[in-house]
Amino acid sequence: MWHGERNVSEAERHVVWAPWSPAQIVALVLGGFYAILGGVALARAGIGGNTFTQPHVGVLGFSHTALLGVIELVYGLLLIMAGAVPGAGRGTMVFLGALALGFGIVVLAAADSLYAGLGVRDANGWLYIVTGVATLIAAMTAPLIYGAEQRSTAYRDDALHRHR
Repeated sequence: MWHGERNVSEAERHVVWAPWSPAQIVALVLGGFYAILGGVALARAGIGGNTFTQPHVGVLGFSHTALLGVIELVYGLLLIMAGAVPGAGRGTMVFLGALALGFGIVVLAAADSLYAGLGVRDANGWLYIVTGVATLIAAMTAPLIYGAEQRSTAYRDDALHRHR
């Protein structure tokens, strides 16, 4: 005598896309720009025991010393890290934007006294102000976009079992 038993197993697959924001693109672009700007300034000025604030070199029309090159390189890498984390880098972006805005204001107010150590001019100050404002606006206004959620369920019928 055969009794048919149906053995059904279920496998469920759940895929959720990580949230992202257009602010991430702004952070990645600005971060890449500053990482390159700082790296080129550092390469041109060189690193030495007594030469961290000398010589003054120009990169893309902006005056730099090796010290400012290091600062910009670190700033760029931090922005890249903020942009690489989906949806979670907004606080970091706000902090870095406020930092750039404040630094730009300080540079504009005291460019002559900061020139010896950092090699900054008014153009540098305006660059940092524009960067700070753009970063703050992007971090505070760009929406957080959640990707589509996908679910799939698969059923598998097993063979009939024989009972005696």
